[in-house]
Amino acid sequence: MAKYILEDILRVRNFRKDVAEKNLAQAKRLVVEAEENVKRAEEALEAFKIFIVEESDRLYKKVIGQKVKKMSVDSLNAALKGLKNKLCDHEKMVENEKENLEKAKKNLDEKRIALQEANKNIEKISAHKEAWIKEAKQEEEMLFDKELEEFTGKRQGKE
Repeated sequence: MAKYILEDILRVRNFRKDVAEKNLAQAKRLVVEAEENVKRAEEALEAFKIFIVEESDRLYKKVIGQKVKKMSVDSLNAALKGLKNKLCDHEKMVENEKENLEKAKKNLDEKRIALQEANKNIEKISAHKEAWIKEAKQEEEMLFDKELEEFTGKRQGKE
């Protein structure tokens, strides 16, 4: 039987499917990583919130009930403001990690769609190949039957 005429295209589409599968696997890993990063950032934020409460209490206890200079109060306020700024930084980090997670999930969805498309393209070519093979076999059988008829017809004519 002759070589399938679209075999090269089928090979390319199989290659593209393999690439799409690898990209999907990588996208899944990136989603897992992003989820872990969000979890770590949230844990760090919660730990920092606890630290702020403890540090604020410590700083207030240092000042409460004592005569302090205005400079000490100013430094206390500056320290508390610094802690609040760091808290904002932690919250921004959590938000950034959540945004990264959403991007990773969107990328994962895109890779799934790409793989589905690659599979669909292969199915089209495969269906065509099956029909082509079936037709080629029928043509081969018809040719064989014709040759057989010619051969048996010539033999019967000689007798």
